[in-house]
Formats: sequence, structure tokens, C-alpha cells
Amino acid sequence: MRTVERWRQNRYVIAPTDAFVAEVAPFRRGSGALLDEVGALASGSHVIVRSPAPFARRRCRRFASAAGVDIHREYLALPTASTPAYLVEDSPAATAYFLRSIIAPPPGRIWTAPVRMCLTALSRLPYPGLVARSVAPRMVVGTRR
Repeated sequence: MRTVERWRQNRYVIAPTDAFVAEVAPFRRGSGALLDEVGALASGSHVIVRSPAPFARRRCRRFASAAGVDIHREYLALPTASTPAYLVEDSPAATAYFLRSIIAPPPGRIWTAPVRMCLTALSRLPYPGLVARSVAPRMVVGTRR
């Protein structure tokens, strides 16, 4: 199994396998049909709302509210919302720890120098999670009202 294919299954760690996955696009195209699909789910059904960066937090919350989904947990989904290698709980402490202690660019590659510089600058901020939380892809887990 390729690594990327394996990452697609990471959502099973945060939600049941039968959870409905709502992929919210950056633009409102097709969101009406998706709202209808989520609205047709039975009360108490598990729903995962995911969206790519930027502004994924606002987009996921707005969709969940409009679709009648009660949010239980929120995660940063890195590198992408559809194939997350890392699911980091959206809390200041967890995000700061992840940025300062876990994430790193691949070693020995010349093209990673700008990435390394950005990560170093980000980790030195007093609240690095605020920046990451605003630009990272996201997964929101909840249940239908």
C-alpha cells in the first residue's frame, strides 16, 4: 500500500468507519447538494467535514452550522485534508507542541531550505499555533442534530 493511500485511512482514528465525509470546497460550488446530503442523514449520524486551506476553519464551521452538525472535535489535517499524515487536535498547546517538536522538512534537500526557514520562524513565535491554525487544512468531527 502506498503511503498516500494509507494516509486516506487516518480518518478512521478520529471517527467511525461509517461516518459521512463532507468535502467542502473553497468556493461555494456544489455546497447546496452537499448540504442536502448531510441534511438527509439520520439524527445522531457521524459526520466528518473537511476542507483544504486556506480559511478551512471558518469554512468547516459555517458548513457544519448550516448542515445541522454538532461539532465535537476539530483537527488540523496535514499535509492535506483528504490524505492527512498528521491529525493534530486544534488546541493551542497541541498545535504549538507539534510545530516545535515534531514537524520537520526532509533533511539534505536544497529545496527544503525555505520550508526549514519558515518552520524555524514559526516555531519561535510566542503562539505558533495561531498562524498554523489559520492556514492549515482541517477536519471537523461531529454528529447530525
